[in-house]
Amino acid sequence: MSSSPTHRPRRPLRWLLLILLLVVLAGVAYRLFLAPADKATPPAGAGAPATAVSAVSASRGDLPLRLSALGTVRALNSVDIRTRVEGELTEVTFDEGDRVEKGQLLARIDPRDYQAALAQAQGQLRQNQAQLASAREDLARYQKLISTNYVSRQELEQQRQLVRQYEGSVAADQAAVDSAQVQLDYTRITAPFSGVVGIRNVDPGNIVQLGDSDPIVTLTQLDPISVIFSLPSRYVDTVRARLAAGEHPAVSVTGPDGQTVNGQLTSVDSRIDSATGTIRLRALLDNPSGGLYPNAYVDVSLISQTLRDRVIVPEPAIQTGQNGDYVYVVNADDSVTRREVEVSASEGHQSAIASGLKAGERVVVDGVDSLRDGAKVRVVSDALPGESTDESDSGAGSGEDSSGNSSGNSSGDSGGDSGGDRGGDSADTSAAQAGAASAAPAGGADGSAS
Repeated sequence: MSSSPTHRPRRPLRWLLLILLLVVLAGVAYRLFLAPADKATPPAGAGAPATAVSAVSASRGDLPLRLSALGTVRALNSVDIRTRVEGELTEVTFDEGDRVEKGQLLARIDPRDYQAALAQAQGQLRQNQAQLASAREDLARYQKLISTNYVSRQELEQQRQLVRQYEGSVAADQAAVDSAQVQLDYTRITAPFSGVVGIRNVDPGNIVQLGDSDPIVTLTQLDPISVIFSLPSRYVDTVRARLAAGEHPAVSVTGPDGQTVNGQLTSVDSRIDSATGTIRLRALLDNPSGGLYPNAYVDVSLISQTLRDRVIVPEPAIQTGQNGDYVYVVNADDSVTRREVEVSASEGHQSAIASGLKAGERVVVDGVDSLRDGAKVRVVSDALPGESTDESDSGAGSGEDSSGNSSGNSSGDSGGDSGGDRGGDSADTSAAQAGAASAAPAGGADGSAS
């Protein structure tokens, strides 16, 4: 009986293949990861390329803090011109939309009935005046005859009472004359103040009377004009204190047409609206062109207070970290130092620094993202992004930076690596601006300042 041969596995061969495979993989990994890093390692003594940045010198000055609100234009005076007597409207002396002056005739009502009433009252007055004069003459004679006993004292007293009676009648007649004169004057309708007339609601020939639903016309004062707006109640003390001190905070109003009109705050309401937690304020503005019309919505900007004699830097220079706000200060050796600062308030594109920075020191406003404390920089602009200066324009024209190397040729003397760094700095410009804007303190919004 034959037996089949035994096949043993070739384990030494498998282990040899596995070891060869690991050696090949190790060589590939060395080529991919270790060799490029060794080649990219700069030679000893070579420093990192300087980062291109924009820097601006801190200044000293005043920073006004503005509050914004939505307001409504309100006329200081607006009246419905109505008749105060009844009659036919015989004349209208204005054109719709005209500017009229105070006291100018606007309309006339048929005055004949009122002229007759005045004449009647004047006639009655003259009649009683004649009777009064006769009674006074009789009283004078009685006073002379009383000593001769030709008249009795009773007759003298009766004559005195008759004189007083006629004096009362004359006074009543005079009042009737005055009343008739007033009624006659009402037939001439005049402007109570200077302003602009609107659309006429009644045409000549119609009978007008007291209680008519529609006025003859509406007269509105447009110059000066006021704006009513509301602010949160936390600003009441600040604004009232300035008004009590005799100050009138400046107010600028932007109308629907985009034009801005300047004025001043004049008054604050006497109570806070409990439903909204706001308080109403009124600003007075000159409106010679009539661009602001009543009931129009406008944007209001109020200077609540002004920070005096503060160190001011552009807002993009302010960065926010775990320990608070900081800036990068450019040193004389073209290195930067991270400096902790205290921001009082921010307004627009400027921030007031309470401590940590001096006027005249240069701070980085663009290219901040790639900086670290002690890093070398190359200041290529002395202006904010989007602004131009003579120095930057001339530098751009010549293509030379402060170190004398061409900043516009990334493939020249600067080498490919520095050109790539420059491109990265440029690409980070918008991100740096966005980061600075989001890191700006909110002190300017509520007007609180240290």
